[in-house]
Amino acid sequence: MDCGIFHTPYNLPNRSPKQLFEWSLDMARTADEAGFRDFLIGEHFTLARENIPCPDSVIAAAATMTETLRFAPMAHLLPYHDPATLAVRVAWLSRVLEDRYYLGVAPGGHHTDAILHGYDGIAPLPPRQLEALHLMERVWKNEPFQEIGEYFQAGFPGPDNMPGYHVEIADSTPWPGMEIAVTGLSANSNSMKFAGERNYTPIAFFGGTEQMRLHYETWAAAMESKGHTPERKRFSICREVFVADTDAEAKRLALKSGMAESWEHYLFPIYKKFNLFPGIIADSGKDLSPDDLDMDFLADHVWLCGSPETVAEKIAWVVEKAGSFGQLCVNSHDSIDDPEPTRESLRRLSQEVMPLLDK
Repeated sequence: MDCGIFHTPYNLPNRSPKQLFEWSLDMARTADEAGFRDFLIGEHFTLARENIPCPDSVIAAAATMTETLRFAPMAHLLPYHDPATLAVRVAWLSRVLEDRYYLGVAPGGHHTDAILHGYDGIAPLPPRQLEALHLMERVWKNEPFQEIGEYFQAGFPGPDNMPGYHVEIADSTPWPGMEIAVTGLSANSNSMKFAGERNYTPIAFFGGTEQMRLHYETWAAAMESKGHTPERKRFSICREVFVADTDAEAKRLALKSGMAESWEHYLFPIYKKFNLFPGIIADSGKDLSPDDLDMDFLADHVWLCGSPETVAEKIAWVVEKAGSFGQLCVNSHDSIDDPEPTRESLRRLSQEVMPLLDK
């Protein structure tokens, strides 16, 4: 099992762009030195607590100061981009980073981002994503075309489009075999079906082991329906993780960390809205409603929190209940003011917890 980081980045809303940029680079260096495989960076335009509108700029900077870490925008929100321009940018960066880059795509799930781009809400976005992706794939073929769609237009120049003299056209094909990934949230996730039908990599946000099982099964069935072979090593899940010497110390540090702050003030209502708590409560075996949950419940049942041995046992329990997966992506949170416990937790996850799972 590999380790990754999903850098949303769940920051305090008063952080400056410079602070977030520097924190992002620090996290990438830590992950690379600890032996993590992937560093995924969210794209959001209006959210003060998820404030990275240009993940490719962070990727380009972080790639120069890391050795093996792979990067992905997770995800470019396709309805908000000109598809031809984004296709060329993605292809160019993928060829710069070679096999250290892959692409995440999504329609966009936040109402305020939709308002910024002139939509009344997120309902009109999915068909726009499909058309944008179709045009991007045409650009990546490097073959002459012009197409005006329902929402976008794009083309690619050829010999018949010269301006009276010959122009060498830049190669706009991505790095060979460039991976594309999609995230899933709800139990009956259309995103997992979409990913499977297109042979894209699935990344699941956690809402309990039953949801995780359904995410994989939905993706695998869609893969098989199109003649693809699903592999569990391609399946990733996102979790909160905090590792320290003892269970008590891990819980103490976690409850005073940026992870606790963002859950208490930001993620609780999001998890309630998307109905993610019932599956987690079912896993805990407790007779509770989402309104009953507190920070102690999060530390004990939502976060993978504890000593290396305890965290390994918690991961093994998830695998036993829901099936294996290839990568555990740690959701990042704002630890700018006290970074060392978070850095140490990431190092211990990769270097102490993961070896225990291989025994």
